[in-house]
Amino acid sequence: MSLHLLPRPLRYVEAVAEHGSVQAASRALGIAASAIDRQIHALEEASQTPLFERLPRGMRPTAAGEAVIVMARRWRADAERLDDGLREMRGQERGVVRLAAMDSLANGLLPELAEWLQAEHPRIQLACDVLTPPDAARALDEGTADLALAFNLSPSRNHHAAWSTDLPFGCVVAPAHPLAALDAVTVADLARHPTVSQSAVLPSRRYLETRYGWLFADNPPALLSNSLQLLKGALAGGRMAMLTSELDVLPELERGTLVWKPLREPGLRPQTIALAVDARRPLTRAGRIVLERLAARAPERLAALRAAREEGGR
Repeated sequence: MSLHLLPRPLRYVEAVAEHGSVQAASRALGIAASAIDRQIHALEEASQTPLFERLPRGMRPTAAGEAVIVMARRWRADAERLDDGLREMRGQERGVVRLAAMDSLANGLLPELAEWLQAEHPRIQLACDVLTPPDAARALDEGTADLALAFNLSPSRNHHAAWSTDLPFGCVVAPAHPLAALDAVTVADLARHPTVSQSAVLPSRRYLETRYGWLFADNPPALLSNSLQLLKGALAGGRMAMLTSELDVLPELERGTLVWKPLREPGLRPQTIALAVDARRPLTRAGRIVLERLAARAPERLAALRAAREEGGR
C-alpha cells in the first residue's frame, strides 16, 4: 500500500498481536520498543480497557484487543481499496483482489483464474486465502476479502451473491472401482466399500453426519482429513470412495482420473456454492474483472462436465 493511511497505534497493536510481544514487534517494524509500548498504553488509557494480557512469555490480545485488530484490518483493506480506486481514476488497470475460497478449488478454478489474469490483466494481483465458509463470510464482513467463493454460506443481508448454484452430493471413485459402473449410488452401496471423508470441521461432513451418522459409525472412513487434495490422492489408488460434490473434484473429472456418480437418496438436500461480495462496499474495477470471470467460468465448466457425462451415458 502506498498511501500509508493506517494510524501508527493500530499498526503497532497488529504487530504486537502477530509477533507476540513488544520486543518482537519492535524488531519486525524497526521501531523502538518504547515507542510501541507508549502508543499501546495510550490506547488503553483512552479506551479504559486493556488491549493485551501481559503474560510471562509475551502478550495476548484481550477481547477488546481483538476488536481493535479487526478495525485495523478493515482500515488497511479500505486504504488499499482507495489506493486501487485512485489508480483506476488515473487510467491504470491494476490492484490487488482479495479472494476467500475453499481448499477444494485450489487445483481447479483458481489456478485457471490466476493464469487468465496473468495473460489478460497482468497488473492485477490475486491474493487468495483458503478459508472455511464461516471464516470466508467473516473476511467479507471485516473487509479483508473482496470476494468469497464458498460452500453453504449462511444468508446475510450484507452479502450479495453474484452467482450461486446447487451442488448435489455424489460418490467419487477411480474409474476401475466397482461403483463406477453404476448409474447412481445409494448410501447402502457405499457402505460396502472402504471410504475416505472430510473431517468434521467441514460443513459438508457435518451435514452428511446428521443424516447418515450410521454410515460413519458402521463403516468408519479409512482416512479423515480437512485437506481435499490428500483425500483425492487416496481415491486415485482405486479402492476408496467418497461422498462429495462435482466441484470438489472438477479437474479430476475433466481429465477422467476420477468418476462422480449421483447419490440417490430421498430427501437429501444439495450443497450450495456462492460467489459473494459485501453489498455495503463497492468493488474496484480489478475486483469486478475477477468477479465477472469467476461468475462466467464456474458455471461454464460445470455445464461442460455435465454435458459430457450425459453424452457418455447414452
